[in-house]
Amino acid sequence: MQLGLANWQSGDSAAAKINFDEALECVDGFPPREQLADFYRQSVAEARMEMGDVTGADRTLGRIKNDSQRSEAFRTVGLLQARRGDFEGAILKAPAIDNAENRDEFLQSISELQLEASNRHKSQEEDESLYADPCPDIAAADGLTTPDEKAVCLSYWGGQLAAEGQIGAALEILRRAHKESRLIVNLNLRAYTLEEVARGQAQAGSMNEATRSLAEAEPIALAAYRKIREHGRTQVVQNLVELEVEWGDIDGAGSTLGEVEDGEKMNEVQNVARAAVVNGHKKEALAWATSQISPRDRALALIGIAGAQLSPAQSTAIGL
Repeated sequence: MQLGLANWQSGDSAAAKINFDEALECVDGFPPREQLADFYRQSVAEARMEMGDVTGADRTLGRIKNDSQRSEAFRTVGLLQARRGDFEGAILKAPAIDNAENRDEFLQSISELQLEASNRHKSQEEDESLYADPCPDIAAADGLTTPDEKAVCLSYWGGQLAAEGQIGAALEILRRAHKESRLIVNLNLRAYTLEEVARGQAQAGSMNEATRSLAEAEPIALAAYRKIREHGRTQVVQNLVELEVEWGDIDGAGSTLGEVEDGEKMNEVQNVARAAVVNGHKKEALAWATSQISPRDRALALIGIAGAQLSPAQSTAIGL
């Protein structure tokens, strides 16, 4: 599956289709009572629809055996098809949705997507007129009453000033954001704010401060992850890993991933390797990939490295 997605993203749709067929062959070899088999078939159908292979997606849907899973698969793949603008093709999937209530909701969703597509520009204009930014400038931060709002506002504008080259002002604002972040009760938001502070400090050239801020964010991000992992994943750990990779600390990123559940780590290994190459650390990425004990993790890391090199921007940079 991951190899197919990487090949598709690199522009090789023919290879991607072969990979998806190979994935389905693996699934067909599962034990008869393996409950995840049809789940994986649905995943392949969804991936094929996302890449525009409607025929392949429909053919894969036909291989799903469980009635309940097949009904859900037709619903999700149909919605993906509608989001691609093929409303007529999506509507044709409605009869395969067994539950009448689910079928009605599906058709209602299609109607809403059609309406959204026809009125997209008008809706965007209305949204812009109704949106009120609570943090339009740095001065607005002083009027915010909660540490949550003030710290996020200050970290944002500190990063903006750093991007504009106003180094002294940026670092001063980011230090204020850092101080405010200590009063944030929500672990997820506190970690996020510290990561943004670290990002801004690095952009302003103060790597010592950035490193300290990121080191402070790490245990908070992992604590937030452990607190909510039973109910869903947290973005702050991924942000933490991305910053470590961006700054060339591939081992640090790998160490952080070691604290993550295996199922989620599987998703991030490929991203870490890809990000390392994009940020100019191809040699380190290869060393890290080959050091993985699990054959699965080695393969995923190598796919990430290949994907980074085969993306349009990277291909130009390396002369492919």
